[in-house]
Amino acid sequence: MTQLPTRENIAPPAPRPALTTEPEDAERAEGLRRMRRLATGLLVLAALVFLVTHLFTDLTGVWGFVARASEAAMIGAIADWFAVTALFRHPLGLKIPHTAIIPRKKDVLGESLSNFVAVNFLKSHTVAPKLRKAEITRRAGNWLEQEKNQAIVVERAGQGLEYVLKRVDDDAIEGITRNVLVPKLVSTHKSPVLGRLLQEIVQDGAHHRLVDLVVGEAYVWLANNPRVIDEIVAQKAPDWVPGFLNDTVSNRLRKEVLGWVAEVRDQPYHKARQALDRWLLELAEALKSDTTIAERAEGVLDDLLRQEGVVHSVLEVWASLKRLLRGAVLDTEGEVHARIRGLLAQIADRMVNDVEFARSMDDRIARAAGDLAESFGPELASVISDTIAGWDAREASDRIELYVGRDLQYIRINGTVIGALVGLVIHAITLILPGI
Repeated sequence: MTQLPTRENIAPPAPRPALTTEPEDAERAEGLRRMRRLATGLLVLAALVFLVTHLFTDLTGVWGFVARASEAAMIGAIADWFAVTALFRHPLGLKIPHTAIIPRKKDVLGESLSNFVAVNFLKSHTVAPKLRKAEITRRAGNWLEQEKNQAIVVERAGQGLEYVLKRVDDDAIEGITRNVLVPKLVSTHKSPVLGRLLQEIVQDGAHHRLVDLVVGEAYVWLANNPRVIDEIVAQKAPDWVPGFLNDTVSNRLRKEVLGWVAEVRDQPYHKARQALDRWLLELAEALKSDTTIAERAEGVLDDLLRQEGVVHSVLEVWASLKRLLRGAVLDTEGEVHARIRGLLAQIADRMVNDVEFARSMDDRIARAAGDLAESFGPELASVISDTIAGWDAREASDRIELYVGRDLQYIRINGTVIGALVGLVIHAITLILPGI
C-alpha cells in the first residue's frame, strides 16, 4: 500500500547556498546609505522649495523660475527613484508590473550574463593574448628560483607521492598483476617485440659489456679449475693410452682454450664476437617473423608468465620500490631531495634567463588555455548562471544592490539636477513664446 506523504516523511528542501560576505561589505553599505541620503535630501529640498514658493510668493519673476525648477526637480527625482528602486524591490511595497526586476528575473539575468561572458570573453583570441602578456613562465621561474619555494615544491610532491603509496596496497597490485597484466601479456604476440628489442640491442652494441663479463669470468674459471679439462680428457681417452700422453694432451688443450678465450676477451672485433652478433641478428629476424623459433619463444614466454612466481616477483619488486620511494620522500636531506632541488633550480634559471624558451612556453600555455576556453567556454561560464540560480532571490537582490546601488544613486541625483534645469528651460520658453 502506497504511503501518503505527511509532514514527517517529506524531506525538507535543500538549503540554498549562502552568499559570501567580504570585509569590505560594511564599507560598501555605509557608502550606499550615504548616497541614498544625499539623493533623498535633494528630493526633500526640491519639495520644500516648491512648497515655499507656492505658499509665500506670487510665482512671478525669479520666483516663477524657482517654482518651475523645483517642480521639475521633484518629478525627475521621483521618476528616477522609482526606476532605481524597481530594479531591486517593489516601490513602496506596491506590486506594480515590471518592478522588482532582479528578484524576479535573477535566473534569466544569470543565464544572460553567463552567455555574455562565454561569447565575449572565453574565446581563444581574448584569452591567449592576455596570458602571453602575463609572462607566466618568467614569473613562475622567479618564484621557483628561491630555495624556500623549491623546498615547498619538493615537499608537496613528496606528500602527494606518500598519499598515493599509502592508498595502493599489495592486494590491489596482486589483483592487477594476476587478473589484468599477466593475461594481457599472455594474449599479446610478444616475439616480434622481443625480436625488435634484440635487434636494437645488437645494433647499438649494448650487449658487448655482457659478452665481456661472460668471457672474462669464463677465462678466470678455466684458469682456476685446470683439472676440469684433465678430467674430460681422461674420461674420453681409451684405457690403453698412457697417462703421460693424457697429461700432454690436457696441457696442450688447456693452453689452447685459455689462449682462445683470452683472444675473445681482449679483441673487440674477434671472429667469435662477430659470429655471435650475426647469430643474434638472425635470431632477431626469426623472432619478428612467423617461424618455428618465434612459436617456441612464444610458448616459453607464456609458460613463464603463467608461473605463480611471476606474481610474487612483481609483488617483491613493488614492495622494494615502495620502500625505496618512501625512504626517499621521508629523507628531506637525502640525495633524492637534493637532486630534485638542483633540477628545479636549473629549470627555474632557464625559465628566467632563456628568453626563447620562456616565449615558447608562454605561447604553448596561451594556446592551450585559449583552446580550452574556446572548447569549454559555455561550461565554464555556466558557473555564473548555476551560482545565481542557487541564490535566494531577496538576498541576491540585496547583495547586488550593495555592490552597484551606490553608483545607481547618481541616477537619482542627476535626475533631480537635470529635471531642475529642464524646468528652467521650459519656463523660459513659456515666457518667450507669447512675445513672439
